[in-house]
This record gives sequence, C-alpha cells and structure tokens, in this order.
Amino acid sequence: MKNFNTFIKDLDPSFKKNAFYIFLTYFFILFSYPMVRSSVGAIFYEYYSSQNYSLATFNSILALIFIIHISNKAQERIGVRFLFSLICFISTLVMLVAYFLLDFGISWMAYVLFATKEIYIVLLIHLTLAYANSKFTLEQIKRLYGPLGAAGSIGGIIGGQITSNVAKMESGTNTVFFLSIFAIMLCLVPFILTEKSDHKDIKEDKDITPLKTISSVKKYVFLIAAIVAVTQWVIFIADLQFNMVFESVVTDKNERTSYLGDIYTLINVVTLFIQFIVLPIIMVRLSIKSIFFFIPLFYMTLVFGGLGLGAAILYIVAGVFISMKAVDYSVSSIVKEVMYHPLSRLQKYGAKYITDMFVYRSSKALIAFCFAMISIEDMGKLNVIQAILIVLWIWIVKLLFIEQKNISKE
Repeated sequence: MKNFNTFIKDLDPSFKKNAFYIFLTYFFILFSYPMVRSSVGAIFYEYYSSQNYSLATFNSILALIFIIHISNKAQERIGVRFLFSLICFISTLVMLVAYFLLDFGISWMAYVLFATKEIYIVLLIHLTLAYANSKFTLEQIKRLYGPLGAAGSIGGIIGGQITSNVAKMESGTNTVFFLSIFAIMLCLVPFILTEKSDHKDIKEDKDITPLKTISSVKKYVFLIAAIVAVTQWVIFIADLQFNMVFESVVTDKNERTSYLGDIYTLINVVTLFIQFIVLPIIMVRLSIKSIFFFIPLFYMTLVFGGLGLGAAILYIVAGVFISMKAVDYSVSSIVKEVMYHPLSRLQKYGAKYITDMFVYRSSKALIAFCFAMISIEDMGKLNVIQAILIVLWIWIVKLLFIEQKNISKE
C-alpha cells in the first residue's frame, strides 16, 4: 500500500483526474448490474421458467457477438466516448420499450430484456477498459488494476444491497427496474468527463498479424482456450441448477428480485475478499501449477459436497454458485493471464483474442444451445456431467504444463 501511495503522489494531476473518473465509471457500471440483473431476472421468470433459461442465454450470446462486431466498427468512426454514450442511451431505451410492451401481452419481450442486460454490461466494461489501456501506460495499468477491480466490487455490493432492500417494498421489482435505468445513465456522467483519448491509427504489417504469430504455439493456445471453455461449461451448469431450485423455492416476483440482489452482493463480497486477502497469500506460497490444479479440484468438491448433498436446498446451491463465480472472477482470471507469459507480445494479442473474445463467448453459446435442445432437470445427472467436465479440465491442465515446458525449451 505504501508503494501504491508513493506511486499516486508522483503522478501528474491530469492522470489523477482521469483515473478518478475511470474508477467512478467502473464503480457505477458494477453498481447498476445487480439492479438490472435482479429485476430483469425476476421479470423473465414471471413469463417463462428455468427451462427457457438456456435458450435465453444462447440468444443473448448470439446477439452479443453481433453487437460487439458492430460496436468495434463504430468505435473506429465515432470514438470510445461517443459510443459509450450511445450504448447507455440505446440500452435504456430498449429496456424501457420492452418493459412497457410486456404490459401489452407481448411476452417474448422478456427475451429482449434478458439479452439487453447481458449485452450492456459487457460493452460498457469493454469500452471502459479499452479507454484505460489507450490512455494509461502499462506500468500505470498494472498499479491501478487491483484498485479498479475493488471499486467495481464495492459498486456491486452497494447496488446489490439497494436491490435487496428496495425489492422488499410493494412494487419493489418495478422500482428496482427503473432505478437500474437511472443507474445505467449514471455511468455516463463520469465517463464523459474523462479526457479525449488520443486516437492514432496503427497500421499492422499485414504479413505479421497477431493471429498468424500463434501458428508455432497453436497447441499451447488451444489448451488455454480449452480450459476457458470447460470452466464456462461447469459454471453454466451450476448457474442452471441454481435457477432451477431458485424458481421452485422463491415464487414471488419481489422476493426473487430481493434474493437475487443479495446473491450478487455476496458474489462481489467474496470476490473482493479473495482479491485482497486470499490471492496475495496463495500467489506467494503456491506455484501457478498448483493453483491451476486446485481450482478444478475445488469445483469438484463444490459439485459433490454442495450440489450433490444439498441439491434441493436453495442456500446450499446458491453458496456453490457464489463460490464458483467469485473464484472465476478473481483467482481464475489472474492465473490465466500468467499462462500467456511464455508467448511473445504479438502472440499474446492473438491468443487473448481467440480465448477472451471468441472461445469464451462461443463456449457459453454452445453449452446454452445444447441444454436448450436437450432439457435435463435431474440434479444428479447434471452433477455427473459436471464431474466428467472437471476430470477433462484436470487432464487439460496437465497437458498445458507439459506443452509449456516444450515452449520454454525452444
């Protein structure tokens, strides 16, 4: 902390001002999300059931992939700040129109709400981090990454608690929904106060692109991508199990919104605890290889100890879901970045594009599509599928570190 304070004191006022607005933007983005996700989730279950969850997720990811492509093209023309404003306005407009059309009996608008709450959060976070990467140096980004994550987690905690308390009131879900609309627009205020990013066209050598450079390490990149995919499959099934039990146990719309608000608060609390207490300890005392093996083994314990023994108990299933999401947001995201270290600079860009942009989303779309086509409601069968995936995960980790040794020798 002392080094961080010294680092901050040595920075120019312009940087401090920009960093403050970025922190505030990230805070409000994660502050809005529990309100949006909880109220939209409760509204969705008013019209559909957990059997439609997989299809809604699949449609949302397809829409997200398409919108990301459009936004990337738009960013080149209109810039990050204007695009950020546009997304805030369009997201709130679409949500409001869908909400009011639901009152006219157009039930499929619940799918539109579901997709919008998945799309807006990804785009706003992506643009915020893109601006930070273009404005700050690598050394500054390294120092600010932890506090930025903490600001987001605190925003999520406060937003979750507001959601939980407001939802207990009469017409609570509707109130939370309109608060979420206001919260999304609130994200816009600090972001438009940031300095205009210096846009420079960097023309890459067409013969040496990031994607082409990974041909010599394609097996290694494939194994990283495989771990990303299997992780998302295991978490998706846990999410599905939680939704199945949640839908059957909590039947009132306002109670659902309140309960989901508490869930997202706890996810952020646990994530914050792991980031600042657990992660610094295990990163020093354990090897990266040990951590990589520990994560799937920990998930296996959750699957059989939590989802197996307490399959019909909501707070146990919720605890498993919270634990998996918190570990994924904190430990998994950090140690995964370390695995890119043996690669060259261009190879890292190519590998991250494949894993973070393509595999991460396409794997979620694939598992959602599979469960949309083949509905499985038996918790035991879902646990067996998770166990098979986790065994596959451990085997891939073993292969990954063997391949890493081969790369290091070259």
